[in-house]
Amino acid sequence: MKIVTVIPLKKNIWRDNLSYFTAQDVPLGSLVTVPNRNGQMDALVIDSRPVNDLKSELKTAAWQWKKLTRVKKPAYLSPEFIKAVQIVSEYFAGSESAVAKSALPQAVLDDLPEIKTKLVNQGEPVLAEVMALQEGPEERLARYKSLIREAFAKKQSVYFCLPTEAALDRLAEPLARGIENYTLIGHGGLNKREQVEFWRRALTIEHPVLIIATPLFFALPRPDLATIVIEEESSPAYKMAVRPFLDWRLFAEELARQKKIRLILGDQALRSETVYRLGVGEISALGTLKYRLNSTATSQIIDERKSVPQNFAALDQRTIDSLENALDRQEKFFIYVNRRGLTPITLCRDCGTVMACEVCHSPLAIHKTARHKKAPAGERIFICHKCGQVVEIEDRCANCQGERLTLLGSGTEKVLEEIATLFPAAEALQLDSDTAKTTKRAKEIAKRFAHTPGAIMVGTELALNHLVGPIDHVAAVGLDAFLSRPDWRAGEKLFQTLLRLKRLAGKNFLLQTRQPEEKIFSYLSTGNLIDFYRDEIADRKTLGYPPFKVLIKISLAGKPAEISREMKKLSEWLAPWEPLVYPGLTKNILGLPILNLLLRLPGRQAGLTDGQAKSKEKTWPLPDVVKILKSLPPNFIVEVDPPSVL
Repeated sequence: MKIVTVIPLKKNIWRDNLSYFTAQDVPLGSLVTVPNRNGQMDALVIDSRPVNDLKSELKTAAWQWKKLTRVKKPAYLSPEFIKAVQIVSEYFAGSESAVAKSALPQAVLDDLPEIKTKLVNQGEPVLAEVMALQEGPEERLARYKSLIREAFAKKQSVYFCLPTEAALDRLAEPLARGIENYTLIGHGGLNKREQVEFWRRALTIEHPVLIIATPLFFALPRPDLATIVIEEESSPAYKMAVRPFLDWRLFAEELARQKKIRLILGDQALRSETVYRLGVGEISALGTLKYRLNSTATSQIIDERKSVPQNFAALDQRTIDSLENALDRQEKFFIYVNRRGLTPITLCRDCGTVMACEVCHSPLAIHKTARHKKAPAGERIFICHKCGQVVEIEDRCANCQGERLTLLGSGTEKVLEEIATLFPAAEALQLDSDTAKTTKRAKEIAKRFAHTPGAIMVGTELALNHLVGPIDHVAAVGLDAFLSRPDWRAGEKLFQTLLRLKRLAGKNFLLQTRQPEEKIFSYLSTGNLIDFYRDEIADRKTLGYPPFKVLIKISLAGKPAEISREMKKLSEWLAPWEPLVYPGLTKNILGLPILNLLLRLPGRQAGLTDGQAKSKEKTWPLPDVVKILKSLPPNFIVEVDPPSVL
C-alpha cells in the first residue's frame, strides 16, 4: 500500500497538495484522477511513499484517507517540471496547482492523446547556463537559425518561446524555413483538437524538433530538449495578469536549471535586471552584446512647446510637413499614439477635477459613438478603459458645475480626425483595440497598410505587434505620458518603445515631445543603450527597486471599514518586514475601494534555487513570509514583482 501526494489540477483549489492511498505503484509525474468532495478531478503525482513510512501520520490524521481513483497516464510529466513548479510557486507565493495548470493546456488534460513514444535523449551533453543575446532583429534571427542547425546536428531539440501569438506569426515562417517537417507551432489560439495534435506530434517525432510556441506548452516532456530561447525577453506579456501572476521568464529559467539545459534570453534591448546580471557575472553573453542602435533612419526630436498652436492639435507642423512630403512620394507613414480614443483626460479648469468613472474612478476617455453601437446618441461619449462603462458627455463639471472643461492629451481618433481634415484623399488606417477586436482583424488591417502605397497608419502598441518594417516614415505622438506615470518601469518601457519605433523606420523617425531635454530622448538619438542602462540601474539601486529589492503587493477590495481591519491584522503579522499600507489609485471593476500593502524585501542576486539556499541571508523567498501569504484567503490578491505598485 502506498500514500501518494498530488498537486490538484483544478481551479480554485488553494491547497498546494493532497494525499491519497493506493495499492498501485504510481511513479512521479503521473496524471491521475482523485476524489474531490462529491466529484473527481485531475491531479499530478509529486510523491509516492510506502504506508509503513507514514504510520505515525496516518494514526494522528484528523481526516479519513481516500483512495486514488485511477491512473490516467503513468510518468507523464518530468520530475524536473514538477520541481520547477514547486520552486516557482514558492517564489510567487501562489498555489502549486495554479502554477502547474498554467503550463499544461487544459485541452491535453481533457483529452489525453494515446501516445506510444520511443523518444530517448540521444543528444550530446549540453552546458547548463543562462545566456543573454542583445542584437537587432535580423542579427538575432540569423544567430537563432545557426543555433537550431547546430542543435539538430547534435540530436537536440529547441523550444523557441515567444510572448504573444502576433510575435509568433512574425518569426515562425523564417525560423521554420527548410525544416518544416520538424517544426511545431503552438499557442493559445489553437482549438482543443489542434492543441492535442500539437502535443501528440511533439512526443512522437523521433527526429529532433523545433518547438515555436508561447509558454503554454512548457510541460512538454520532450527528453532531448537542450535549449530554451526566451525571445523578446523584455515583453510585459511574459508576466501573467491573473493568478498565479507568474513571470514566464523566471519559470523558464528554473525549468532549464532543473533540466540542466541552456537558456537564452534574447531581445534588441534586454530588461535592466538582465543587463545587471550580465554585469555582475551571474549570466554570460552569447556573442558580443550590442549597446548601440544602428539605424538607417534619421531622428528628429520636435519641441512641441515652440510650435504647437493654441488649439492643442495633436500633430506638430513639422510632422504635418513630413506627412505631406510622404504622400507626394507615395511613401508609407506610421504614427504611434500612446492612447486610443479622441482624448484620454478631461479636466475642469475651475476646480481641477478629472472626469472619472463612477464605478472604478479611472479617468474617462472621449470616443466617437460611431465605433460603439450601444453608446447613447451624440457625437461624443465617455468610455472607461478599465471597466468599460459608457457615459454621456456632460457640459459641466460633476464636482463644481463649472463649464471650463479642458481636453488633455491625444488619442488615435483625434490624430485620424486631423489627418482627415488636412489630407481628405489620403488612405488613413487605424489599428488599436477599438478597430481590431481579434488577431485576425489586426492582421487584415496591417496587411492592407503594407499593400497600399502612400498609406497612413495610426495605431497604438497593438499595431507594433503586427507591423513589419522598414516603414518609410515613423512618428511618435503623446509619449510624454510615459514620463508622468507613477510606475518604476516607466522609463524603461518608454525607451524600449522608442527603440522599436526607430528600428521600424526606414528613412525618418519623428518624436513630438514637450520635454526634449529628457535624457532618454538623447540616448535614443545617439543610439546609446549603455548609458541608459547605467542610469536606470543606478536609480533602481538608490530607490530600492528590482533587482536590488523584490516588491510584493497585496491588494484587498471591499467596504472601507472591513478592508482596513483586515489590512491592519495582516500588517501586524508582517510587522518584522516593515509593510507599507496605502489606498489604491482607483477602485476595482465592481466599484469597491482597494487597499494595498507593499513589502520591499532583499532581492535575489542569483536564480530561484540559489535564492532559496541563501534564505539564511534573508533573501527572497523568505519561508516565514511565504507561509503567511499562502495562508491568505483568495480575496487577497498577492503579486510578486507587480507591474505597478499603485
